[in-house]
Amino acid sequence: MRKVIVHGGAGTFSKSLHDISEYQQGVVTAVRAGYDALKTGSALDAVVAAVCSLEDNPIFNAGTGSVLNIEGEVETDAMVMYQGSIGAVAALQHIKNPIKVARLVMEKTDHALIAGDGAYQFARNFFQKWDLVVEERREKFKELKAKFLQGDTRWKRNVSLIQSHGTVGAVAFDGELAAATSTGGIWLKLKGRVGDSPLVGCGTYAGERGAISATGMGENIMRALFSKSVHDLLSQVPLAEALQKTLCHSPETGAIAIDAEGTVEYAYNTQQMAWACCDQGTITRFEVES
Repeated sequence: MRKVIVHGGAGTFSKSLHDISEYQQGVVTAVRAGYDALKTGSALDAVVAAVCSLEDNPIFNAGTGSVLNIEGEVETDAMVMYQGSIGAVAALQHIKNPIKVARLVMEKTDHALIAGDGAYQFARNFFQKWDLVVEERREKFKELKAKFLQGDTRWKRNVSLIQSHGTVGAVAFDGELAAATSTGGIWLKLKGRVGDSPLVGCGTYAGERGAISATGMGENIMRALFSKSVHDLLSQVPLAEALQKTLCHSPETGAIAIDAEGTVEYAYNTQQMAWACCDQGTITRFEVES
């Protein structure tokens, strides 16, 4: 039994510069890449391949196309979890596919999470430097900074007005479970800000009962320990109910998940979420929900 589900973020896609069909095509392409990897490899291979596809698509807020921080720079976060092992990077700059670096942290080091310049130096052992800033994001950065930022003292109040979406993630099942999440974070974040995506049990978790990848406002997801909370509820309720119960404690959140029986679910409390699912080679559902 092979299954892959991906998400391309949650929010209000109808306000994006891109047509909804572009997000639809992006998640479908990614889920196909993940399923192709699953046919010849592992659940870990599948989630990394799916997330790489989304990181390489500049309409999503991960890898190339990530949003810019307060300094006009890209800092990315990513995590993979598989068979009890964890690999993650935070505040990583200048690397095309953060999810590949997260996997290498898991497989090549004794660590679970590497951040900042240390993460970059580690990544440069394997990958070339890459410019992650696309022109569309640069122009949006100028607009937002001029409109919302009037001194550091107003940053906390104004960040809630700056809506972003496009964090990406994938969950795969082939008898084993794997989860992966990657993001550029939120617009105009302070340099060094780390969101939920690379934090185990927050944006990403894969355990004995299920695997989950979340998207949305990272601080809310962290406060709820969202992914681990969903996982732990699976001893009491079905996956769909576990997601809904946990969403009650995490505003502006969406998630995808697969449990240990291969049940696939998604849920969100934003206006929309981009997602796609491939079950036994057939894409059974794909759309930007509204």
